[in-house]
Amino acid sequence: MVVNRNTRISILITENENVIEAITSLNKHFKKLKNPILRKVLAPRVSVADAAKVGGVSINILLNKIAEVGFEIELTKEENYINDFKNNLNNISMNKENLISLDVRPIIESGSDPFKEIMIAVKKLTNNQTLEIINSFEPIPLINKLKSKGFKTWTDKSNDGTIHSFFRKEFESKDLDETNIEDVVLDFDEKYKEFFGKFKQIDVRHLEMPEPMTTILEELELLPEGNALFVEHKKIPQFLLPELKARNFEVLYNKKSEDHLQLLIFKN
Repeated sequence: MVVNRNTRISILITENENVIEAITSLNKHFKKLKNPILRKVLAPRVSVADAAKVGGVSINILLNKIAEVGFEIELTKEENYINDFKNNLNNISMNKENLISLDVRPIIESGSDPFKEIMIAVKKLTNNQTLEIINSFEPIPLINKLKSKGFKTWTDKSNDGTIHSFFRKEFESKDLDETNIEDVVLDFDEKYKEFFGKFKQIDVRHLEMPEPMTTILEELELLPEGNALFVEHKKIPQFLLPELKARNFEVLYNKKSEDHLQLLIFKN
């Protein structure tokens, strides 16, 4: 098997589980792969290139480490990749009016979900404008969502650990859908009664992003067939919704207050 920058970590683990020890030896951030539940949630979404960014190492260093357990590797032309990235930044810097910056850290620190503010900024972008999202972690669900809508994206990690994610609209992108609680058919009470005694209840309101999303996905992996997950949340978890849809889960809402939303997640 030939491994390159686009190979998914889940494929490597399936081929040879020894790759977990090899990868985790590079950076403590990779130790989550030792957790079977987290591994099942995270590994299918993460490529070698994504993992290198998370671990703060070059793609070729990670590929060489993977080669130590017997994989054949295809080294990336990282110099070209880095130069392309720097050129992107330089071009933007020369034309500041085309760079729109949004620091979502204060929003997250206040306990709110920045999804709405991000979508407002995205929808206001004109052709050739670039949106910069400043955060403490890489927003992979957002990156995947906007890639699917025709945006070019790339990320940079500053020396202080801050993550800068860039999204460029170079042509008329596809419509950006946004789930709205008013658009959902709220038969929450009926389903609640149906699953009463057959659901697990969790509260993620005290967790910092992206922990609510990963916690919910972990619990769903353990959920017995025919059961539901009852979640106490602050807001509609917009980044989680595509993941639930991909796993054939449905979600119903019960709005208790502006900062308290109950979710009932289940499979038909």
